[in-house]
Formats: sequence, structure tokens, C-alpha cells
Amino acid sequence: MKTILLIILSLMTFTMFSQSFADEITVPFGQTIVYEELKFYFYDIEDSRCPSDVTCIWEGQVLAMIRISNATIDIGGPKNIGFVSNAFPPYSITLKDIQPYPVSTEKSNYIATLEITKETEFTDEDICGEGNILVNGICTPKKIWDSSDFRGLQTGETIANFEVAIILESLGAGLIVLFIVIYAVKKRRKNEN
Repeated sequence: MKTILLIILSLMTFTMFSQSFADEITVPFGQTIVYEELKFYFYDIEDSRCPSDVTCIWEGQVLAMIRISNATIDIGGPKNIGFVSNAFPPYSITLKDIQPYPVSTEKSNYIATLEITKETEFTDEDICGEGNILVNGICTPKKIWDSSDFRGLQTGETIANFEVAIILESLGAGLIVLFIVIYAVKKRRKNEN
């Protein structure tokens, strides 16, 4: 009895802290559908499934070319039924179905069915990993935002300070590559002489 009570209490606690919900949307071929801040564009299809009115030795497969994007991420390409994307936190996107099933004598107007699950209690560490925070959809090391010489963005500010920090970090790597190239060119000239 105590074990059953403990299991029930554990399940109740778990559901209180990690709530999620799922919606199904349909995306007709050649159209863009907007769901909250996400856009879905079904732009191409490769359907080699055996038509329902034909006997085949291979059942075939179907791949839908669907572009998924938000303000910071844009991912396109082939997705098979069952494909899951977690690239758009806090959303998890699953390609559930592509209809209609082909018939040899008919031209199909395809529709992709997607399931979108949204976790409602994500923290920055859940999304970006320990020691990182989410800033304008980009995972950033927390130490950058905690340092005294570089503060996080306030409401209404632009992301210019963040871009400057990224440029400065990239500049260091670029200079190293430049020095390596200069060294290699000098060594090559020396060997040619």
C-alpha cells in the first residue's frame, strides 16, 4: 500500500513540474503554415510507396521536404514519417503522417501531419546545457552575461553588444588562421628558393 501511494505521489509531483501539451497541424503541399512562432513549408516530396492498387515486392517509402523555421533557426530537407526535431526549444516536432496513400491512377494532393509538443516548464539549462543561458534564441555561456564588463540585454536593447562579443571572439580565431597561412606561404617560398 505504501509503495502504491509513493508511486502515485511521485507521478503527481512529476506532472506538476514538467507539463507539456501536443497539437497536430496539417501542412498542405506547397503551402506555409504558421504555428505560434514556428513556420512550416511543405515544398517537395519523394513518394516511392507502393500504390494501394498495385502489388509490389517493396513497400517503398515517402520523404517530405519540409522547411521549419523561427526567428533564429531555419532547417529544411527530407523528413520521413516518424522524424523528430528538437531544434526549436521548447518545441518537439514529429512528422506523423503523409496522406493520401498513393493510387496508381490518381495524382495526389499531399498533406503532411505534424505533431508539435511544447514543454511548458523549460529552464535555460534544460535547453542549452549546464552553465549556459538562452538569449534571443541563442545558447550563450552564462559567464559572458555575468561578467562586469559585459552585461546581458535589457528589455528594448538591441543585440549589438552580443554581436560585438561574438565578433571579437571570432577575430582571435581568424588571426590565428591568418598567421598559419602566412607562415605556410613563407615556408613554401623558402623551399622553392
